[in-house]
Amino acid sequence: MFLKALEIAILYYVIVWLSNMAGVFHFNRPIIVGPLVGLILGDLHTGIILGATFESVFLGVIAVGGAVPADATIGSLMGTAIAILTHISGAKALAVAVPVSAVGVILMQITYAYMPLLLPKMDQLAKKGDEKGVVKYNFIMSALFPLLNTVIIFFSIFLGVNAVGNLLKIIPKFVQDGFTAAGAMLPAVGFAMLLNMLFKGKLVSYFFLGFALVVYLKLPNLAVAIIAIVLAITIYNTTAKNSNPVAENGNHQGKKKTEEEEFLS
Repeated sequence: MFLKALEIAILYYVIVWLSNMAGVFHFNRPIIVGPLVGLILGDLHTGIILGATFESVFLGVIAVGGAVPADATIGSLMGTAIAILTHISGAKALAVAVPVSAVGVILMQITYAYMPLLLPKMDQLAKKGDEKGVVKYNFIMSALFPLLNTVIIFFSIFLGVNAVGNLLKIIPKFVQDGFTAAGAMLPAVGFAMLLNMLFKGKLVSYFFLGFALVVYLKLPNLAVAIIAIVLAITIYNTTAKNSNPVAENGNHQGKKKTEEEEFLS
């Protein structure tokens, strides 16, 4: 169990570092985390299924403004690991992952509390013009950022998986059935949160377009996804083009400079 706990903890560290520090966006999503955990623990099939299940739950969980969402990464990682190691059902694993993701938010706030302790030193280096020192401390902060959760994940799996397995064995059947029912409902909650965002502004038309493609034209999900990607690229290119219009006329007089352009030139 020591080696498995260490591997899962290292996986979490790498995922968070790549996502938050190296700019590899969406690498920390459950649909990627689940299969990686399954691959490490020797059950890729379960990892893929749980990754997709957790993604459906956390699909609408995003950071908007100052709101701090649940930590889908630590929730899906712990949920998948516990499910594989204790051989529990996906619904029960989901019932475990959601509260763990809420605890992950608290742990992240602790991380945000100790990270600024290095900022005064960085300010001193910046005043001295020590560019290399500032860069070095940036790397130190990026290395420390996932450290707390990594250590907690290691000990949680190393010391807690067997306890979780034993606890699940002594829990009454009606309570376990409640966990199963709650886990089955959570994906619906995730999609409801996503639909709540879609039914605002101009996005609602795309929902009905996808609905028509699936229900009436019987298109598979992959085909609908390809159509969505094509639409997204087309809309992006059109918006980018319209946001930078170039005034042209038959006399080739060129566009008139604005006051700001005149000032900058």
